[in-house]
Amino acid sequence: MEKTVICVVHLKPLPGAPLHENLDEVLENAIRDAKAIEEGGADAVIVENYGDRPFLKSPTKETVACMSVIAWEIRRTTNLALGINVLRNDAISALAIAKAVKADFIRVNQLFFPSVAPEGFLIPEAGEVMRYRKSINCNAMIFADLNVKHAVHFASLEDYFLNAERSLADAFIITGRATGLEVNLKDLRLAKEYLRAPILAGSGVNEENAEKIAEFCDGVIVGSYIKRHGKIDPERVRRIVNAVKST
Repeated sequence: MEKTVICVVHLKPLPGAPLHENLDEVLENAIRDAKAIEEGGADAVIVENYGDRPFLKSPTKETVACMSVIAWEIRRTTNLALGINVLRNDAISALAIAKAVKADFIRVNQLFFPSVAPEGFLIPEAGEVMRYRKSINCNAMIFADLNVKHAVHFASLEDYFLNAERSLADAFIITGRATGLEVNLKDLRLAKEYLRAPILAGSGVNEENAEKIAEFCDGVIVGSYIKRHGKIDPERVRRIVNAVKST
């Protein structure tokens, strides 16, 4: 089966965030980046409120409203599969946006087991999330991080593997310790051995290591590497796509 390449649109700061400046610019940059990702041949895009640092564990209402509008415009102007990630860990808001814009999937950083992050304790809500998806009849798949980056974990990676299927997530993501840091290949191999659901590498993917990483997973999520001077470079996307899909 062909590997999947998912790229991230890192939104500039939204209204309410400390570094926010202009919503029109946020929208224009997001659409430009999504079109560059499509030009580069990727399969899907994740819309993420990356610029809203320092993050809240649950975002404000204006964040959800603005992300919905931006995601809808990306859906309308590209043919990419669409994902939503509401930082730091608000899967309920992500599903609400996904329902409104007909997104294909959401990403959840801490779906099960708690962790400590710079934002505080990330409390897992798999039961609530899955029931909410059912109650609003949302068709979006749920991609769950295991041992997610930028967090300290009480559970071991093996604990995550042993309990992953009980969460009912549709796919799982393995990352390095921080944004841009390469994923551990041993962790990817173990995930493929333990779990039946698709496994994605979620950080540190670049042109040099993409082919190697793709051997041990079903696809990659890439955000930092595909930027040049703060904008998505379609040629960098294309190189990643070619490397991943050659495996």
